[in-house]
Amino acid sequence: MMSSLPPDLMNPVRLNGRVACRLMLDLTAYLVGPTEQELEYLISLYERLCPKDRLVKYKIAELQYWAPVAQPHLTASGRAAAAAGVPRPYLEPVRRRIREGRAFEIQYWDGRGIDEADGSWSFSCRRVHLQASGHHSFVRVLIPLQSDPGILTALAGALAKHVALYSGHAGLTFTYDPWLKEAAFNHIYAQARRYWGIDIEDLNATLLQMKKGIKGVSWLTLLGQAYMADLRIQPALAALGKRTDVVVERRAMATLLLAGAQPVAGDQHRPDNTLAPYIAIAQALQPLMVPMHPDFSGEKFVRNGNTTGWLNRFTDPGGWR
Repeated sequence: MMSSLPPDLMNPVRLNGRVACRLMLDLTAYLVGPTEQELEYLISLYERLCPKDRLVKYKIAELQYWAPVAQPHLTASGRAAAAAGVPRPYLEPVRRRIREGRAFEIQYWDGRGIDEADGSWSFSCRRVHLQASGHHSFVRVLIPLQSDPGILTALAGALAKHVALYSGHAGLTFTYDPWLKEAAFNHIYAQARRYWGIDIEDLNATLLQMKKGIKGVSWLTLLGQAYMADLRIQPALAALGKRTDVVVERRAMATLLLAGAQPVAGDQHRPDNTLAPYIAIAQALQPLMVPMHPDFSGEKFVRNGNTTGWLNRFTDPGGWR
């Protein structure tokens, strides 16, 4: 459980009486596939780590609503899969989309909103298919701030061993009500200027860039095989392995870099050395940073045009201060 966060980060932000944004823990990985087998692995992994009473609802592209996991709503292909004894037959439309090279989505959610005091658990794996650039896929797991950050370590380590990916990151993140996104991002902008250890998620802007470079670093950073093979980072990676505050674990599908014992907010009003491992990893991986990134949502990011400044905050602090 996170114990060192300032009180103003522990409490959700309300706008016009509604919770607009709050802090949570997340893992996001940008996938090469997934294959059918990788998707099954990701879902099994989430089922093992998610509390049983939080695995409540699911949604796929064929459904316009959240259906109960305990009583899934089967499509024609799902009924055929159930008759054949296929596990999780409600996923058959997703499997078919993967086989056919189409876009897909599978989400799980515990049904608890952003205003719930004890947070919520969710899983999302999606793929978009664009004519110009092909497939773009991600998996994202969000868990309550009160959770053990070791859950993220377990998730990241398992992905690094079993799932092909480009890159990924895990740690503290700002989450928001999508219906209040613009207003929420104006608040997130202000908070992010002060707290540098917290990720900003705007997948609409980020996902299509992740074949070109990495988004940046977080408490946990994942590098897939292609990025790990980049000769520009090899000397710096070797130096990272000698630091006592950074863990570098090379696994079959990706390398995991861990910055310190637990995620930190990185409060710029109370500077200390807790961001030192983040900075060291960012400096080592700077050659891999995505060269261009669309502005995040919200008037402040667009007006100031410094989304790239936020992305490079650990290697070029003056661009974000």
